[in-house]
Amino acid sequence: MHTLRLYITGMTCAACSSRIEKAVGRLEGVREVSVNLATAQASVQLDRGVVSESDIYRKIEQLGYGIERGGRPKSANESEIRNYRLRFLVSLLLSIPLLWGMFSHLPLLSMLWVPHILHNAYLQWIIATILQFYIGYPFYQGAYQALKQRSANMDVLVVISTSAAYFYSHYQLFRMRGSEEHIPLYFDSIAMILTVIILGKLLESIAKGKALRDLNELYDLQIRLVRVVRGREETWIPSEQLRRGDIVRVNAGEWISADGIVVTGVSEIDESVLTGESYPVMKSARDQVYSGTRSLNGSLLIKAGSDTQGSRISRMIAMVEEAQSNKPMIARKVDRVASYFVPFMLLAAMITYAAWMFSAHEQASELAMRQALSVLLVACPCALGLATPVSILIATALSAKSGILFKDGRALEVLHRVDHVLLDKTGTLTEGKPHLIAVHSLTETDAYLVRLASAIEQHSAHLLAQAIVQAAEQRRILIPDASEIVEVPGNGMKGIVEGKVIRVGHYRWMQSEQVQMSVQPSAIAAGPGKTILYVSIHSKLAGWMVLSDQLRYEAPAVVKKLKAQAEVWMLTGDQHQSANRIAMEAGVGHYQAAMSPEMKLNVVRELRNKGCIVAVIGDGNNDTAALAAANVGIAMGGGVNSAREAGDIILVNDRLTGIVDAIKISKRTMGNIRQNLTIAAVYNVVAVPFAALGYLDPKLACMGMTLSSLTVVANALRLQRLRNN
Repeated sequence: MHTLRLYITGMTCAACSSRIEKAVGRLEGVREVSVNLATAQASVQLDRGVVSESDIYRKIEQLGYGIERGGRPKSANESEIRNYRLRFLVSLLLSIPLLWGMFSHLPLLSMLWVPHILHNAYLQWIIATILQFYIGYPFYQGAYQALKQRSANMDVLVVISTSAAYFYSHYQLFRMRGSEEHIPLYFDSIAMILTVIILGKLLESIAKGKALRDLNELYDLQIRLVRVVRGREETWIPSEQLRRGDIVRVNAGEWISADGIVVTGVSEIDESVLTGESYPVMKSARDQVYSGTRSLNGSLLIKAGSDTQGSRISRMIAMVEEAQSNKPMIARKVDRVASYFVPFMLLAAMITYAAWMFSAHEQASELAMRQALSVLLVACPCALGLATPVSILIATALSAKSGILFKDGRALEVLHRVDHVLLDKTGTLTEGKPHLIAVHSLTETDAYLVRLASAIEQHSAHLLAQAIVQAAEQRRILIPDASEIVEVPGNGMKGIVEGKVIRVGHYRWMQSEQVQMSVQPSAIAAGPGKTILYVSIHSKLAGWMVLSDQLRYEAPAVVKKLKAQAEVWMLTGDQHQSANRIAMEAGVGHYQAAMSPEMKLNVVRELRNKGCIVAVIGDGNNDTAALAAANVGIAMGGGVNSAREAGDIILVNDRLTGIVDAIKISKRTMGNIRQNLTIAAVYNVVAVPFAALGYLDPKLACMGMTLSSLTVVANALRLQRLRNN
């Protein structure tokens, strides 16, 4: 299954995005479609064997929308702003003669001088005709495409309202030709409607550009040129040509242009753009560095570990885009409401027209037209459509810059409602950097035992395994090769080293492997906070190793804050003594030790079956199943790839405090979305009846519609205050 991302031009409201989702979703081979109105971005999951990308492009273009292939939110937004700015300026210039005449009838401006020619009805008709069919042409085009697909959007409301005003005024002009009676014309209303709507769209686009600021900053971190070292020469190449294994040079003060390992050189690196941490990190040979960070004071040679698309910053951007395109449940509910909004408003306008037309008022015909126009113009599906995506856009981009990656909008929606938080121990509550502190060999020397164990453990990314390998290197022990490696997550590993079957793992697993265990765990005075890994040779116990890990300094404070919202449990594969010590130090009241991955998974399932909302926080292979099964899986950034893939949220900076920050972001964002929806709903519920009852002139109704959209976007922009909190 392939995911296609593209940028769509020409969308005006939530009905547009809903129409694209429905039309593209009907294509055979398309699994899922999500269109984000705020970023003008679409995400399409498709089977390339059934439907091609060109089929998707063609379908969207048939709907009357444009596509920017290989674009980005910033360029799409800038193009949109230029388009609306040009249309607004032309519309304003054409509208000035009509509005000049209209303003002279207002009480406060009655003394305003107006050239006599501007009162000429035929001149007004000519100008209005240009406005209606030139400036208004994109609205006609959008409305035609919408109706052709048996749907309706904001363009339909604009076209019906302005066309009704234009043709009614046209009819009145030629019907009353030569008459001295006052002719009720709405040519100035057409000018006001089109100019204000386009101005509103221009301001809305500018506001969306501000909302896109943090996402655009992430895009700007992508390096365009890379300096590679080939032989004795240094050559600049486009970043797209970078390949894994290339040697890249980065001088002091330059941005690092590739993810990779430092070959030579020492420098302090500013990683704040990726992790949110303000303090620089010292990097030297064999340390990992990332594209988009900056070398402050040293020159480095870096061996690229991936191409540009595989870099950490590229993956971060992809995750942010995914989070913005995968709509939470509340957004999908709003989309369903929005799809019925325009037809409902058309019905309301028809009822309003009929009610006023058959009233006993002397000017029933004119009032019916005016109030029906007001109803059409005051209705605003845009505010409803922007209520959710703009808030999610700001929250996900801002959190990414703080080192918190929401992989989908659903996690953002659910996290603040979590009532059970299940924490892993090693690498989550603890520093995740255990050290080998003691070795006890029963048959050979201690060094020989470490040699055999490290040969097996070098094939694992687990922190305990890496601690054993690191201890072997520090003791200058030559690590031999191993074959037929089998890793049992959460239990141990086995393989063949120099013709011997070697097992390294926990006591219970060694027993299940039929190893002759000549000692009992209770007989080993390891002490709390220490982990014991046993080593066997040919199914016979050869000795054991003691490893120790330390509690993260921020863990007690984080656990205390989490307890204010939810029950906090610790689930660990380690032994009871170690688990008890860490649980007491961290302040976790409930813990379960000696947990296999299956046991962790069962705990999550049991809680969810009881109706609990569960968050799991972990970093290892043994946490992967639980992370995937939880309502929200939170992966530590320093953990293994499988955990990061299974998690819904990734803490890039690998700090527990990110959990509290993520919950705060989730709570503030969902609160902001509810505020936006309330603003949009209250506006329409109040404004439409007011317009129908005759309390709103079409011109005021038009201004109210624009104001409602801008209010929603402005309220969403308040989320940017999270940056300073």
